[in-house]
Amino acid sequence: MRVHHQRAYVLVNRPYSETSWIVEVFTREYGRLGLMAKGARRFKSRLKGSLMPFQPILVSWTGKGELPILTSAEIDQTDYNLVDHELRGDALVCGFYCNELIVNLLHRHDPHSALFDRYHSTVMALAEADSDELLPLVLRKFEQVVMKETGYQINFDFEADGKTSIEDHGIYRYQPTQGFVRLASLQRGAFYGRVIKSLNTQSSVSLNNQEVSQGKQLMRDILSKTLGHKPIVSRELFYPKSR
Repeated sequence: MRVHHQRAYVLVNRPYSETSWIVEVFTREYGRLGLMAKGARRFKSRLKGSLMPFQPILVSWTGKGELPILTSAEIDQTDYNLVDHELRGDALVCGFYCNELIVNLLHRHDPHSALFDRYHSTVMALAEADSDELLPLVLRKFEQVVMKETGYQINFDFEADGKTSIEDHGIYRYQPTQGFVRLASLQRGAFYGRVIKSLNTQSSVSLNNQEVSQGKQLMRDILSKTLGHKPIVSRELFYPKSR
């Protein structure tokens, strides 16, 4: 099977032998793929400059199975807005965090065109964020889209029964596969309803700094339970100011 000029982003490169890479890419039409980039680690390789994260590329490959052979990769020059942008500092770490979520939550060869479009706009938003305060909102939106697209959508407005509205001053704990269960008192792993409701990206709930931090912790807890034992390495770069 030969596939030509597919829109894609590189998620991560892994060394293979002395001269090659195994490249995890996210394509719009074919989903997440692992591709064998033969000779890409050589100093004069034409592939090396194109196989960098956070730049839109067009990739071609041949073969079937888990590791088809990458035959070409080039910058997608039709996307002028993004080609000239570069992620730096905390925005760069946020980008790697998004990449890890895709690698950990998406199965290979499972197309998610809507998620690809959201990823594209997320990279743009991270590149254009003019203050660190904007980065958490960009991440919350992406987290929720990736969870929805992979079958883990969370309802931040209703309790586990899907009917009872979450109340601002109610106390809740998130239970995997169920949702938010109301508790009688505040305890470890529990959050006030206003913190939960704020994670709905359409919500108008206004939080103080402590509550914003609690919202970040809640989202980390939810993702940790969703991912199981798969670690998110990029989080370590944030502590103690994790997004």
